[in-house]
Amino acid sequence: MKTSRRGKALGGALLVATGLLAVYSVTAERPPVLQAAGGPSSTAMAPTAVAVSQAPQAMNLEPLAARFEDATRLEFERVSAAAERGDVRAQRRLAELYEKCFSVNVRRASYLEGVENMAMLHSDPDAGQQMRLIGQRVFAQCGGVDDGQFIPLDAMLLWREQAARGGDLASQLWLRQRNVTSPLTAKEYAGLAAQVIASGDATAMAYLGDLAVTAGGLKAPDVDPHISGLAWQIAACQQGRACAAGSELMDVMCLNLGACTETDATVVLRLMAADRQAALDAEIARILSRVDKMRQHTR
Repeated sequence: MKTSRRGKALGGALLVATGLLAVYSVTAERPPVLQAAGGPSSTAMAPTAVAVSQAPQAMNLEPLAARFEDATRLEFERVSAAAERGDVRAQRRLAELYEKCFSVNVRRASYLEGVENMAMLHSDPDAGQQMRLIGQRVFAQCGGVDDGQFIPLDAMLLWREQAARGGDLASQLWLRQRNVTSPLTAKEYAGLAAQVIASGDATAMAYLGDLAVTAGGLKAPDVDPHISGLAWQIAACQQGRACAAGSELMDVMCLNLGACTETDATVVLRLMAADRQAALDAEIARILSRVDKMRQHTR
């Protein structure tokens, strides 16, 4: 069976959103999840049970918000200094922080109001409440990026370009995706896949998945761009990319797509090919087999 037109459209939107708006380094510490007092509860949601936070009507979030902002400020200062010294991974992470917070800091005065409006419109009250909590956490974290000041678009691009020039494959793929003018050929795709496998970089794996589905980003016989893109994303999660609740990837899935109660990004990714699980599993297995062979070869 073919994936539904709606599923493909949502899958493409998901991959583009995760690739361009909330990308992050596998070395970045996963932020703690902002939860309401009383702890998480669970609700049934096909095809898996998912965890949600039940929030009372009134909460004092200021202590947690300050903690999130301070932690991000420390990271921002650390990676900024390292990036200036020429550390390529720090340059990538600095670009990622700018990318994460660009849309937040450009409209800080109205950001939380926008989140509240989206949460109120959500069809699932639990997901809407989780969206509020995630939005508040992201808002606080972005207060620690340049003290919440407006982020120039050039700042994101310049650090991405600097990291790419320094040999960071993930940033090279990010820029290729952003500037795509023609689909990848089968030869180009095979070459990039080999580089990604050799790099062992889970973020680069995810970006290759983004590139495969971006506006017809891949045109190769015997390769389904939709399935391939999802497979690279899921394989990236299995190879170390932070994909659980509280990760930056799950934050963007909630705030951009409304997927706020799933426990892991792979659940959401799999829903993008709900009627093609066998093909998706086969492609994931093929990618992971290549990763294992590369590791054995380099031992």
